[in-house]
Amino acid sequence: MTTPAPRRAFQTLDGLRGVGALLVVIRHVPYMFGGLKVPESFLAVDLFYLVSGFVVAHAYGARLKAGGFFKDFVKTRIIRLYPLYALGLAIGLVPALISIFGDPNGWWSWGRIAEAVVTGVILFPFVPGLDANGSSLDGPTWTLLPELVANALYALFIRVMTLPVLIAIVVVSGAGVIFAEFHYQTLDVGYNGSDLWAALARVGFSFFAGVLIHRFFGAREHRSNIVAWIAVAVLAVMLGITPNDDWLNDYELVVVMIGFPLLLITAACFEPGPRTGRFFAVVGLVSYGVYILHQPLGNIARDALTRWPRLIDHSGLVAGPLFMGFVVGLAWWLDGRYDAPVRGVLRGWFLRSGKRRAG
Repeated sequence: MTTPAPRRAFQTLDGLRGVGALLVVIRHVPYMFGGLKVPESFLAVDLFYLVSGFVVAHAYGARLKAGGFFKDFVKTRIIRLYPLYALGLAIGLVPALISIFGDPNGWWSWGRIAEAVVTGVILFPFVPGLDANGSSLDGPTWTLLPELVANALYALFIRVMTLPVLIAIVVVSGAGVIFAEFHYQTLDVGYNGSDLWAALARVGFSFFAGVLIHRFFGAREHRSNIVAWIAVAVLAVMLGITPNDDWLNDYELVVVMIGFPLLLITAACFEPGPRTGRFFAVVGLVSYGVYILHQPLGNIARDALTRWPRLIDHSGLVAGPLFMGFVVGLAWWLDGRYDAPVRGVLRGWFLRSGKRRAG
């Protein structure tokens, strides 16, 4: 087994995260893109979990094994996600409020807004018995709590996570993923009260597969622009392809359980040259902001275009790229002007050293 390398940036992984986030945008705001479809883009969630497991193991594994870092680790992970998460909820309130004032008989009510805000603040994507929740304001937020649960379990039990234990977790969770695929006839599940177990299976398999891959490939590093770009292109094809109904289930399982792990291994081992590396680093930097903010922004845009339909280019040749550029630019601007400064303040308040990096 390869000895873990010193902490380093994984720029090809940044490229993968960025491409995944951009394809999810097209999925959630299709009215901006002239009917362009990326039918398997929901599988980007599994890729994000896989990359998260790899990166968390690389960045924090040694400190967690040394002990005394669990509480600060959990706080660090929440701080990393929360500022943009909170902003996404706030933006999501805008179309909800517009709905209340514009359509008093619509789905939104003051009670449902209160439910969504309260559950959203505490990161709960679903609470039994409530009509609304945090993901009602910002759909992609449902994926964060399962990831945080996986992070916490990894940190809490890292000292007993031997190779056989990790393999057992991946195998058992993988069985859950397979069952979910054939039970629901899709892996686009995990965000409803009836299928929360599927979310745990998805994150359990992918996150801990990422941890497992890091143990074997975390120290390997080669330089190849060609391989880095091929990895990013392969991901785009994987998520953009439209599988035949007869082999849809098999396709999704092969992508999640074989394709993505192989892609992670390739991306972790092959880094691009300096210029491409800088580009991938920026794409990775904005990926979380793009992912967490695009849907509430898209809902606002949809409401505006419903009222002023002449604003939209129905071919998607203008509206889509403009919207994508706006979301990417906003995410980049927010990183320096909002996200990073707020995380710095929160680290000073809640971490013992006040100087921990948000991974």
